[in-house]
Amino acid sequence: MTVPDDATTGQLLFSSQLGVFHRRIDTENTPGSLHGMFARQVLGDGTSIRWRVEPDLDAWLRTNVSRLEDAPALAVLGYVATAQPTRLPVFADVLVHGLEGLAGRDPYPGDRVTPLYSAGIVLGLHLAARAVQDRVPQFLTWLRKALSHPMREPNDPWLDLMHQHVLAELTGEPASLPVLAGLADHALVAAFYLLASGTGVARDTPEELRAAQHRAMHVFLRTDPAHLEVRHAALWLNFAEAVATASADQLVISVPQVSQVLRRFPPAMKRWVWDSAERKDPKWWRVDAEREVQAILWIMLRAVFDDVVDEENLPKLGHSAYRADFALPSLGLFIEVKFVRSKSDFKDVEQEVIIDSIGYLKDNERYREIIVFIYDDSCSTEHHDETRRALIDLPGIADVIIVSRPGVLPPADERKAVLSPGAAM
Repeated sequence: MTVPDDATTGQLLFSSQLGVFHRRIDTENTPGSLHGMFARQVLGDGTSIRWRVEPDLDAWLRTNVSRLEDAPALAVLGYVATAQPTRLPVFADVLVHGLEGLAGRDPYPGDRVTPLYSAGIVLGLHLAARAVQDRVPQFLTWLRKALSHPMREPNDPWLDLMHQHVLAELTGEPASLPVLAGLADHALVAAFYLLASGTGVARDTPEELRAAQHRAMHVFLRTDPAHLEVRHAALWLNFAEAVATASADQLVISVPQVSQVLRRFPPAMKRWVWDSAERKDPKWWRVDAEREVQAILWIMLRAVFDDVVDEENLPKLGHSAYRADFALPSLGLFIEVKFVRSKSDFKDVEQEVIIDSIGYLKDNERYREIIVFIYDDSCSTEHHDETRRALIDLPGIADVIIVSRPGVLPPADERKAVLSPGAAM
């Protein structure tokens, strides 16, 4: 009988905890759940959770017609606007009217009952305001003042840090975090969330940061998420998955870990540059074709996996020659990248992957699996699940990851308008 060593036991425990936290968060992974939407915003699409939090919008608007001026409902719409920007025209007027009403209220009334003491609501309101900022600029000012108001007295350090996160997003100035040695529980992982988001700056030394990370991981491995609120569980899972991604090259590399790195594409684009035309010497970083997406993925993959290679040439199959975008020989894995310009392209991509998968894997003793990565420039999110389901059951397809054009990048027609000859690049 083989006895697992300490490293193997630790990996098994870590993997088990990830699954338990996933299941806890899945209890709020239901259409219209504010806690579920907060969890999705924190975790993004860089997790194996299949999100189901977006409501049937028309039905939801009818059901909540009497509550559309209330902060929780407006927060839900803020999350929807972020996840499904193409649906914004359906409820933009509702957001404008509701946010105008909130901006006229005292954020800290005499009875001290304020929606600002809910992290899920504050984050959702910020997203809502960003979605319609050209029509309600005064709400962002109201929110910024409310989060820096002397009467603001959050009853928990983790909530204070989430306030600081939103305030940093509003001002563009990262918050100076408390010394991590003095933080515990949810506040500690909230601080790591700010660090990862670029909205917080640590004053700790590298050694102190590693000690705090070790302490947080020790707590994660011994925490039963059944006793946690889902919003807290989301921060803990975000921390643990970030550690797993950062430490991937120190672990036994697996195909799911490659998927996890690739699913970090949306948060990795947070600092992508697309300046306003009014800015002096504006810069516009183009993502107009498959090769630009490949360049971004190369940076992400090469930073973690030492043996990743690009454009792996394969033996001919009949008269056809094949060349994979990326490969990890140690895993027998290909990564194939596709670029979708319009919703009608999804059908073509499905056919291309079917053909490519045969050419890549037939009689190939070295490579056995393919991860398909699709960049959707059209933001046609309503087609993502159908395409994923069409491809995921194909022989040899290990995963299908579909991401949308980040909000910082305008649609293709607007990009062409500014990227005329002689424009800044």
